[in-house]
Amino acid sequence: MSVEMVKEDEYLVEYNSGTQNVRFDGTIRLRTTDEYAPITALLNKAHDSVSATETVCLDFSQLRFLNSSGINAISRFVISARKQAKINLKVIGNQEIYWQQKSLKNLKRLWNDVEIAII
Repeated sequence: MSVEMVKEDEYLVEYNSGTQNVRFDGTIRLRTTDEYAPITALLNKAHDSVSATETVCLDFSQLRFLNSSGINAISRFVISARKQAKINLKVIGNQEIYWQQKSLKNLKRLWNDVEIAII
């Protein structure tokens, strides 16, 4: 089991290979696709590290804010995972954080098999 992370002053994205969990924490306000590249690479590593039919969990429950560029990066990851059809994907959100109620549920439109849990 290893833990890899992308950490800046305002946010942390952490991938735990033992649990196949990617945890987001803080506030992410990056502007461009290039700025999101380290996070996208970590998501792709999580996807590529699991064997067929295992579940990768994206836990946003501690992420206070994600801008539209970030939502776009997550959406592209979901579309890529759907096209590869290799893994199961679970998304966890926090019902007390408004953007999560609205935006995370929309991932289901991109891939109907995504499990969404807003708790």
